[in-house]
Amino acid sequence: MKDKLSILVADDNVDFAKNLTNYIEKEDEMEVIGIAKDGLEAVEMIKNTKPDIAIIDVIMPQLDGLGVLERINEANLDKKPLSIVLSAVGQDKITARALELGAQYYVVKPFDISLLMKRIKELKFYKPTRN
Repeated sequence: MKDKLSILVADDNVDFAKNLTNYIEKEDEMEVIGIAKDGLEAVEMIKNTKPDIAIIDVIMPQLDGLGVLERINEANLDKKPLSIVLSAVGQDKITARALELGAQYYVVKPFDISLLMKRIKELKFYKPTRN
């Protein structure tokens, strides 16, 4: 098993993505392998870099976070990343749909960064019940 969790951050807010990346990079067991600024870029980066975890914002240009999850599910990937969906919108329908599409966690902004780090670490030991 690899030492570090590889993480892709997909968020159109560049400042937020950089801040989140800085927090993640402080953790010895994690590394950010890419930052996507929109949903289409996120799908391509996930296909090409095969991260362990994708942190995906719901509201992004070109393709929203739910669309990213849909495309990843449709893609014939050897390894799908575990997903944490971030959103400023705490709507039950969106949350339910994200979880249906395979997200492990749905986190509403603003959130406690230490709690997000804890959730990412928990995913290292996550065993999917379905593919």
